[in-house]
Amino acid sequence: MSDEINENPQNLASRTGLKSRLLKGFSANIYGQVVTAIVQLVGVPILLHAWGVELYGEWLIVFAIPAYLSMTDLGFSQSAANDMTAQVARNDRAGALIVFQSLIAFVYIAMLCMLALTSLLTFSLPLENWIHPAQMTISEVRWTLWFLAAAVLAQLPDGINHAGFRAGGDYALHRTLHSTIRLVQFSSIWIIALAGEGPVAAAAAFCVVRGTATLALAFLLLYRQQWLRYSIADATFSELRRLFHPAMANIAIPLAQGLNIQGMILAVGAVLGSLAVVTFSTLRTLTRMVLQLVFSICHAAEPELAAAYGARNRNLSRHLFMESLRAGLWIAIMSATFLFVFGDRILAIWTHGKVQMDSVLFSWLLISAIASVLWYSGLIVLKAANQHLRASAVFTVSAGAAIGVAVILMSWSGRVAEAGLALLLMDGAITLYILPRALKFTGARALPDLVSLVNPIGFVSTIFRALQHKLSGEEKFTCSTPKILPGERSTGKDKNL
Repeated sequence: MSDEINENPQNLASRTGLKSRLLKGFSANIYGQVVTAIVQLVGVPILLHAWGVELYGEWLIVFAIPAYLSMTDLGFSQSAANDMTAQVARNDRAGALIVFQSLIAFVYIAMLCMLALTSLLTFSLPLENWIHPAQMTISEVRWTLWFLAAAVLAQLPDGINHAGFRAGGDYALHRTLHSTIRLVQFSSIWIIALAGEGPVAAAAAFCVVRGTATLALAFLLLYRQQWLRYSIADATFSELRRLFHPAMANIAIPLAQGLNIQGMILAVGAVLGSLAVVTFSTLRTLTRMVLQLVFSICHAAEPELAAAYGARNRNLSRHLFMESLRAGLWIAIMSATFLFVFGDRILAIWTHGKVQMDSVLFSWLLISAIASVLWYSGLIVLKAANQHLRASAVFTVSAGAAIGVAVILMSWSGRVAEAGLALLLMDGAITLYILPRALKFTGARALPDLVSLVNPIGFVSTIFRALQHKLSGEEKFTCSTPKILPGERSTGKDKNL
């Protein structure tokens, strides 16, 4: 990536176009979190009222089964989205179109094969030997499961849509529509349930909404990005092979997150029992609130980082990385400080006094959340350039090792707080690997730039400049684009790691 740019990166980053896209992306991610909260908080009382505890419990079990089908695209949609964004930033739309059509071929073949396999297994396996519902018949279980699986598979082509929207600068639009569709999907379940219908009808409505929305978004994409063509005429296997490593890295990240979250809960339960699980899970949920705004910032910056990488604008990549890291770090510090002071009261109100505060565990978890900001921001930088294979492997190995460390420490001390210490050690190890590589990749000066992050004046001035430029309405930002030689393409290999 070249260091040459046409303007000072500080001036570039302050342009209205870039600021606007980042703000819209951040707002779209916050909206998505609001939708998730609505789904979690509103859905439970509605379905309990409409179906009762037993039928609702059976619905939850069946609803959880098809979740892993969402990985059918093997992470190719995410790696293709970043690759297309980088190529468009280099004015190589022809190359981006080849990636787009190669992704179409792969996703639809994978979706249809998995739909056929799921249909065969759903209606042929002896589910009655494994599931013993009291309110649903086995036939209802089969049809509910099939509709829910079809809904998950119908969402896979929306990964294609997302790649196109992101490459065209419409990341925020697609994220907003995606979250709205989720709200409509779950609202359809609630309406069906309140109308007196059961899980089969609710699952069917859930599936129909998802399938219709995926098709509608495809038409909207082609309307807004008319250089894209929904075809497989230019699809090539070589494009998929080139994106294989970053795609595997994209699969590794949710697996590592599963180990990090669910695996640690299982470890606590195995060593200390269910009461310790309640304490650990509740306090960790509370402390992870620190990370939600940070994740929204990082994900909003990812498309811009991919574009800067594609344009070989290393200074802009560095500026985006350091500013998102600065904002994320200070938001995490302020949120953690607030929770450290008021966590006792919040926990008492939230759980009606049923969960007691473990101050040592809570402290470890808060420090761990702050440490997570350092490595997650770096991971997003590498992920935006499809250079995150080794980083994802380190995340996965560290998450698994943390479980082992937690088991040893908890068995020795008998305290659940040791699980928090194990998580902090994990975050520290990942930070030591990822952060230096992200700094090197963007050309940041390790000591001076990191020292500047902890300067609160820099954080305040960043916010002030953002407000100032928002009010002044400066000209639209455009990323400087070097000349691309005929046939020059991104390699997608794991460089600089």
